[in-house]
Amino acid sequence: MALIVTLTLTFKIQPVKAERTIYIRADGSVDPPTAPISTVDNVTYTFTDNIYDSIVVQRDNIVVDGGGFVLQGAGEGNGISLLARSNVTIKNIGIKAFDNGIWLCRSSNNSISGNNITDNGDAIRLHDHSNDNSISRNNIENNLAGIWLYGSSSYNSVSGNNIRASEEYSITLIYCLNNTVFGNNITNNNYGIFLYDSSNNSICHNSLVNNTNQAYVYTSKSVSAWDYGYPSGGNYWSNYPGVDADSDGIGDTPYILNADNTDRYPLMAPFKTFDAGTWSGVTYKVDVVSNSTVSDFYFNPDEGAFLRFNVTGSSGTTGFSRVAIPKQLLWTENAWVVLVDHEPIIPTVTEDDNHTYLYFTYSHSTKTATIIGTNAIPEFPSAIILSLFMAFTMLAVAFLKRDISEN
Repeated sequence: MALIVTLTLTFKIQPVKAERTIYIRADGSVDPPTAPISTVDNVTYTFTDNIYDSIVVQRDNIVVDGGGFVLQGAGEGNGISLLARSNVTIKNIGIKAFDNGIWLCRSSNNSISGNNITDNGDAIRLHDHSNDNSISRNNIENNLAGIWLYGSSSYNSVSGNNIRASEEYSITLIYCLNNTVFGNNITNNNYGIFLYDSSNNSICHNSLVNNTNQAYVYTSKSVSAWDYGYPSGGNYWSNYPGVDADSDGIGDTPYILNADNTDRYPLMAPFKTFDAGTWSGVTYKVDVVSNSTVSDFYFNPDEGAFLRFNVTGSSGTTGFSRVAIPKQLLWTENAWVVLVDHEPIIPTVTEDDNHTYLYFTYSHSTKTATIIGTNAIPEFPSAIILSLFMAFTMLAVAFLKRDISEN
């Protein structure tokens, strides 16, 4: 049975002046050359002003950087179109009032990140075997639909996006396999996640909050993974009725979507992830599941084997945090020390192969939580470099003296 979706577009902006379509041509030129897009190397294309029509990208291996400017339509067409393109990065653009804010067809290995996409039909649509694309850290709000993956689009990553107030669907997969939907905040939409004939997808560590339909799986052909096992866990569902009697941040009973799709380890609060730095080309993340507002995350191994963050909540209520720390980032040879405003707290500790999970509670207000280990990721600080330089210098002097004495 075919899926029929009727789209009714209602935009919340006034009509704007429409210009001709702007092209980034295969030879690197911008057509028309008067368009407010600048490039000095035919690789990075940067907006110099707001743009009031569509952009068609016909060149691979480029960056389209909005620089915070807005690409605005008149309620139809595509904001940015990629047809059979690869290695294109689209970032830092406000995109408003199109049928599709960003449209990809048969396009792979592209990146869509850090954009503010509002008041469109579909915010982002991947179509017809668009594979291995990354859609991350976009703010997607007040669109008819958020992110659509359609027509055998596979191995795409949808992560860290904030998707709010979609009139219909937030994240939709139709005839799509092997995609990852991770760490998205999905709030106040009609449908949070919608799957139609889409299997073998990984849908984990998302926060689904107050959506009319948190998730809907259509047909028995849609079977996907909704958790990473224990203790990593699954997703946060604001309508989950279960409890956490063993105090590990994981619900004690599953969240069941249907007979073939179950989140076996639902999270007890929204999922947040923080950048803990990059060493030897590896970027480390610290994940926090908390019913508090978490802010001011800090980790600097040069200052010691600890991390800290602030937690805020309504006075008189109980807060909790479950912190997932990569074992190669921060670890202990003894017991972990957890301080909340300098008061020691005994955490519940669980582990898997890659992470240590610390769960602890506290009374709410605004407080600082500090987690202390004994070892942090090796750095190569300036003091070590200076010591090595001095050692090499002394060796060089010693060899020079020996050569002089022998001669």
